[in-house]
Amino acid sequence: MDKAEFDELVVRAAEQPGRGVVEKLSEALKNGDAPSSDSLQVLWDVWAGQELDTIQSELCLVAAEHNTADNPAFRKLLVVAIKTLLPNNLGHNPVMRALGVRDERVALPEVARLMRNLQSLKNGTVVFLVDSGRWGVAGTIDPINCTLPLTPFRGVGSNGAVPLEQVVKNVVSLELDIELEKLVLSDGTPIPAAKFREIVGRRARIPVSEELMRAMAMSGCARKMSPMAFDSYWNAKEAAAAVSARRTSSSGRSLQEINLLLIEEEKTNAAKFTAEDLTAFAAVFTRLRAETALREGKLLGEVVGRIAGRCDRSEWPNLFASLLGKAPFWPQNIQKAPLAQLGVWGELPAKSVEALSAVTAGVFDADYLAAAMTRLPLKALNGLGAYVSADVLYDMICENKTYTADLLLWIWKNAKKHKSDELISLVTIDTVCRVLLNSDMPKAWTTSRRELRNLMMDNAPFQERLLASAGGNMLMFTSVLQGALFLLPSERQSLLVKLARLSPALLSHIEGGAGQLVLKAGVGKTTVGDAPAEEIPNLTSVKSHQRLIKELEDIINVQIPENREALKTARAHGDFRENSEFDAAKERRNHLGRRRSELEKELAQLQSLIMKNVVVKDTAVVGSAIELAYDDGKKENYFLLGSWDGDPDRKFLSFRTKLGRSVLNRKVGDKFEAPGNRTCTLVGVSPLPAELIAELDSEN
Repeated sequence: MDKAEFDELVVRAAEQPGRGVVEKLSEALKNGDAPSSDSLQVLWDVWAGQELDTIQSELCLVAAEHNTADNPAFRKLLVVAIKTLLPNNLGHNPVMRALGVRDERVALPEVARLMRNLQSLKNGTVVFLVDSGRWGVAGTIDPINCTLPLTPFRGVGSNGAVPLEQVVKNVVSLELDIELEKLVLSDGTPIPAAKFREIVGRRARIPVSEELMRAMAMSGCARKMSPMAFDSYWNAKEAAAAVSARRTSSSGRSLQEINLLLIEEEKTNAAKFTAEDLTAFAAVFTRLRAETALREGKLLGEVVGRIAGRCDRSEWPNLFASLLGKAPFWPQNIQKAPLAQLGVWGELPAKSVEALSAVTAGVFDADYLAAAMTRLPLKALNGLGAYVSADVLYDMICENKTYTADLLLWIWKNAKKHKSDELISLVTIDTVCRVLLNSDMPKAWTTSRRELRNLMMDNAPFQERLLASAGGNMLMFTSVLQGALFLLPSERQSLLVKLARLSPALLSHIEGGAGQLVLKAGVGKTTVGDAPAEEIPNLTSVKSHQRLIKELEDIINVQIPENREALKTARAHGDFRENSEFDAAKERRNHLGRRRSELEKELAQLQSLIMKNVVVKDTAVVGSAIELAYDDGKKENYFLLGSWDGDPDRKFLSFRTKLGRSVLNRKVGDKFEAPGNRTCTLVGVSPLPAELIAELDSEN
């Protein structure tokens, strides 16, 4: 279907959303025939605020499955669609929370997957919960408590209610059939593994991966087997040979079957694929649904690598073209793709990463490869880096100001292989501290963060590189270290000692008083990523500091004594069971105690910041005025202030807010991701107005 035909369907659906037109749009998305999902935004805008029928709602769910543009407007429409598709008693907030439809951190295909799982849960359905390895028979969903009652299935499992959020994330639902009891009966010899796969494949409401089938068997009919015996049972040569005898890999009906057949063919040193084979594979990738590709990303990556190894490089672009934007490892815009999605690169075996890297280099242009290097985990960079020009990568990094611990670590480890010094020049004290401050990274990126941190603390050549990056500007160097919130004070002290041994200039600067500023930078504690509790600065203005002190003094000296007298008076009235004055006084006492404890704890960690002493240059620091520009053209101005200075009406931005943490210590020109998945650039930094400084430094 070409773009003109698709756009015509969108217009017709917007003007008169008849069943036939909407169903054609759904089919186009399911079959991968839609040339662009951007056109659908017109339809979402027209449908916004309307009641949707089931056909319209199904199109919205299909669009979510295929990861159309995610935005708040479509999220609201998807909520309406899901409520339409669900029974009336399930369209409540607890169920919506279980589906994650209003949570921007949950990707649209995942929302759709959770919804499909919920739709598969009928009263009497046989279910298997992957996380707990539990079999059961589903009862009727309790919408109030948001739970699913389960009863044992053929004596396997136990009675109990399971949170619906837990169920929809990891459930396999099977249509009730007399054959299903064979899946759990463990007396005697279990049914053959091939028969187990066949029954699950035929009765599952949603396709089930090979890995999940294996888990089902281990908790079902083969649960009494030892691990060694189970492996022999599950990987029986007779079953594989039977499958292989019936089909070739190019005629496989699912990714699981294709992969199994490819592995068997590799054992016989199979020849290159024929043109007919490649046409069949291309058709499989075209039909592959986006939600399936996302869910089976690791398996899909292995399949792509195995197929690519048996055909010419020139055939790759046409063969894998339909996977662009569908496969989680090949998003349409890799710079804006969620890191959790790209984490599939870190899950693949090393051999598969190497093969997939070669295919990626053969399918995509130099800019896509360079953008991928700025986003992927180190495991992928080691494979993909061989195909990326150092010059193109350097330009891409400088243009987008995109750094990760994995990228900096890869640059450092491969410094001798680069033809120029440009890439290594990007490993600076500023970039290293910046990426180490970012603790909100998925699992695939955490190892590199720890390794980079260890290099900074203990590797002399790396420390020399960081010192060289300062260009002799020791004031800048120690200023950046002041913001190194991922280090404990003792670690900062140890690092300063090591660095001072390498640089006389830094030693002189530290002895001049800069060292004390670095060591005193943090006085509050927080938890950062996988690191232990660490020190962060808890700064606020003199005015806010005094306000909190006065509030605490008032609670201790005035409100608590008054409350004590109120309790005495209330007790004198007798009969506490019907004494409302006594109940109110007790509630007041509890409130004052909690507030006193909060204030004492906060003030013990809080440090006044005198705004007139703040030096403002080209970096967003506490006590500066900042100007932000978003990619959508919108501009915003704020005063970046202390933890207790926030006031949205006056554009006072606390550095403890999400936006404050995102912009803190950024330099003018830096791009970063602001809350709400918006890309933002720091375009200006300046001192606070004199009258505002006077106000914030006042003790009154």
